[in-house]
Amino acid sequence: MRTRRAVPAATTAAVLLAAAAAPAVGQPTDPDRLELTLLATTDVHGHVYDWDYFRNAPFPADDSLGLTRVASAVAEVRAERGEESVLLLDNGDAIQGTPLTYYYGMGAGRQSVLADEVTHPMATAFNALDYDVQVVGNHEYNYGLDLLSAYEDDLDAPLLGANVIDVGTGEPYHQPYELVNMRIDGEDVTVGVLGLVTPGVRVWDKQHVEGVLEFQDMVTAAERWVPEVEALADVVVVIAHTGDGNVSDEDYDRTALHEDVTGNIARQVPGIDVIVAGHTHQDVPERLFTNVAGEQVLMTQPDYWARSVTETTLALVPGAAGGWEVDWSEGVAPTAQARRGTEYAEDEGLRELLTEAHGTTVEYVNTPVAESVTELLAETSRYEDTPIIDFINHVQQTTVEAALPEGERAGRTVISQASPFSRTAVFPEGEVTIADIAGLYIYENTLSAVVLTGAELRDYLEYSARYFNRVEEGAEFDPATGTNAVYPDRPEGVPDYNYDVISGLDYVIDVSQPVGERIASLTYPDGTPVGADDEFVMAVNNYRQSGGGAFPHVADAEVVYDERLEIRQLLIEWAQERGVIDPDDFFVENWQLVTAPLPAPEPTTPGEPTEEPTEEPTTAEPTTAPAGPDATTPPPAAGPGSLPNTGAPVAALAGLALLALTAGAALLARRRPGA
Repeated sequence: MRTRRAVPAATTAAVLLAAAAAPAVGQPTDPDRLELTLLATTDVHGHVYDWDYFRNAPFPADDSLGLTRVASAVAEVRAERGEESVLLLDNGDAIQGTPLTYYYGMGAGRQSVLADEVTHPMATAFNALDYDVQVVGNHEYNYGLDLLSAYEDDLDAPLLGANVIDVGTGEPYHQPYELVNMRIDGEDVTVGVLGLVTPGVRVWDKQHVEGVLEFQDMVTAAERWVPEVEALADVVVVIAHTGDGNVSDEDYDRTALHEDVTGNIARQVPGIDVIVAGHTHQDVPERLFTNVAGEQVLMTQPDYWARSVTETTLALVPGAAGGWEVDWSEGVAPTAQARRGTEYAEDEGLRELLTEAHGTTVEYVNTPVAESVTELLAETSRYEDTPIIDFINHVQQTTVEAALPEGERAGRTVISQASPFSRTAVFPEGEVTIADIAGLYIYENTLSAVVLTGAELRDYLEYSARYFNRVEEGAEFDPATGTNAVYPDRPEGVPDYNYDVISGLDYVIDVSQPVGERIASLTYPDGTPVGADDEFVMAVNNYRQSGGGAFPHVADAEVVYDERLEIRQLLIEWAQERGVIDPDDFFVENWQLVTAPLPAPEPTTPGEPTEEPTEEPTTAEPTTAPAGPDATTPPPAAGPGSLPNTGAPVAALAGLALLALTAGAALLARRRPGA
């Protein structure tokens, strides 16, 4: 049980300033009614400062964010409402997401946190703001249970997780709930806070939790714990690291361990007054539900990256059986609103507390690793082949090739998958830093490799291609509307990170065709069609290999490589070792989008050679160089079935794809150097 404490020194000055500027308001005039305020954040993802480490600059003024701004908002609310009547909660995903959290989670600062020589910077920030209760998010498990444990030990507030079960004991691994004693206007009020986390952790961080932790269905866990909390508390709050969800209560399958179930919890489990949602990075300050008992439930979801803190106001009246209860009467029913970072200055006390950690991170991310011979952009990577994504795939593919025993590679082509995580990532011409590479590969994924057949790989690519909206045959593809297609399981659209680009094979995606029938061509680099029974070793990140994104076959495939090397670090080391990033070393145009069926290959007369044979083999360069990022001849104007001219040689690629169907041997020159 936790009792509200005095505000720590880091924010005392801000509270006093806010109190002087704004006298207390909002106090109930009815002597039999109390007012309780809940403040909540979610998906902070390491954003303490209003600072973009990848750009080495503050975020734009119209997108100001971070806990330093949240601190100012919290201080103002405490001053207005009275410190003892305000409860501050965080809904998880705190220790992953910026170079700051990477440095102390997986980088050089990790060991100092594990050895308790340094307080985790996120714990320092949350403690300074005097958070009352927190819950684990799925990303809290990214760095392993030892780092999570060290972080939890550094927190002053309890870290909850009622549906996380210790396999060895059968009991909750984290504290299930917390009772917070508050004294409001001289009256004792107990707020019970229950914490839940999406069970997707079992998939996304399988390497850390398998055999150690189990993750229960969140509705089931809420049914187990809410009655116990309700019996002990005046007000019941659930902080659930999960989104609203799109599964109806009638179709809800508890064995499926659904990812987003806030609405199901609110409707199916009586006794909850307020539920704080998260995980989906949506900005939903207020939403009302009616549960199976006919009771109202308020849901609030703060904006991600500490862009806002939501303020929920509850009027409490004496309960029929004693204590206090939430008043849902007209005019005083609970309400919620967002206080946004753009409305507040940064709290200087919190800034000063983390000056050293912030400075260390800035120095780290601005470390040069290589020189790029040209600018490489990720902006169009989701709909056309780009060198910057091939950079990822090349490093992954060559790493697996070098590590696999000859027997594992025999008869199998090594390929690689990568996703366009960022639309803004850039390798500038000239100096490339760790920040540039971290801006391209924003997750702490590790590298694995699995065996897939040709038929399974085609299924995989078809599933990936559902990312695109279908267009009319022959229409021009519009990047602004052509991606992030919406489905019942993805009501907000398939995210960019669930679209995969494959290197090592050539393929064509026809977005004029229905989902499941879009891979118009799938061949080896020499034009030979991929056979259904052919076997491939695919380099793949651990998120995808564990089932993240629900791609077919990969989670059940044979794993032939898993040294748990972090992909981002592999990219950094590759660049450091060479000192130069040159697309000629890794860029292979091997896929394209079309909006019309490919023309059928023209038959050749049996026995008739397609070209004059040479007298002896030659290794000379082709007389016509394939188009690349430095090509001087512009592609022809877009026509029916073409992509818009974005500056990339898409038209040339279309010609090469047709050649792949009619004269595959001519494409040998396109293969990666040294392949």
